[in-house]
Order: sequence, then structure tokens, then C-alpha cells
Amino acid sequence: MGLILGTGVGGGIVVKGRALNGLHGIAGEWGHNPLMGESRPCYCGRKGCIETVLAGPSLERFHRESGGEPLRLPDIVRAASSGEKTAVATLERLRDKFGEAIAAAINVLDPDAIVIGGGVGNIDLLYSEETRRAIERFLFSGALSAHILRLRLGDSAGVFGAAMLTKTP
Repeated sequence: MGLILGTGVGGGIVVKGRALNGLHGIAGEWGHNPLMGESRPCYCGRKGCIETVLAGPSLERFHRESGGEPLRLPDIVRAASSGEKTAVATLERLRDKFGEAIAAAINVLDPDAIVIGGGVGNIDLLYSEETRRAIERFLFSGALSAHILRLRLGDSAGVFGAAMLTKTP
């Protein structure tokens, strides 16, 4: 499963080297599923969507609404590494809500690997043992065997993917 965590939240599924589209063309779209206890309205018309919690602007808003200075996400990450309480709470929310959100997809798809891209995907915490434990709290099996991987091409992956789509067989 591939995830994009950035300005928005989305995903895709690859099986045996082929992307799945699904009947409605939304296979892997996990950003508009609700999270427990969340009620913020989403642009899609629903409330409490993953995107309203885990997207970069959503994390920045949480930090600000929790009493922190209005900071960009990289600055929140730096502040958390210095122990600033609101920044730490923002990253704890990211860890815990990401665990809840991705566990639901893992319970359904049981992927071998989860590849994360996007600006939020650059946060080291997502690849930590703490995050693995946060995911396992919601897993049916209780144990996470899937690999959680950082995108090799970083923020340039979308450009490479678009170029590959133009290749003729």
C-alpha cells in the first residue's frame, strides 16, 4: 500500500506490480474514512476524516488551537525535539491517530509493505518503534509484520510517477 501524507491524505494499492483502481476508481483511498472521536468537518462533506487529522495543515492547526505558536510542520517537529509541550502533543497525536488509521487499512488489506510519501511522511516518528506499537493496538492480529517504508524518491516521486505514465509500451 502506498500512502501520501502531505497537504492532503490519500493512498493506493499495488498487487503483483499492478495498481488497483477498483470499481469506482478509489481503491486505496483511506483519507476520507472517519477516526474515532473526531468530528471536524471535511471538505468532502463528512466529519472526522483521517485527512482532517493527519494532513500537514491539520497538524499545524491542532498545534495552534492547542495553544502553540502558529508554526509550519517542520518547525513543530524541531520544537518537539527540544521538548516543547504543545509540539510534543502534536506529534503524539500524529503517532496515535496514524496508528488507528493505518491499522484499519492493514486489517482489511494485510499488505506486505506500506510506503509513505508526502511532507508528513518525512517525519521520522512514523517509522519508529513507538508508532509500530500504536498501530498494533488496533490490529486484529496484534502484531505488525508489514514493513513501513519511507519513499525512496522523496518529494520527487510524484514527478517521476507522472513521467512514467507518459511512457508508451
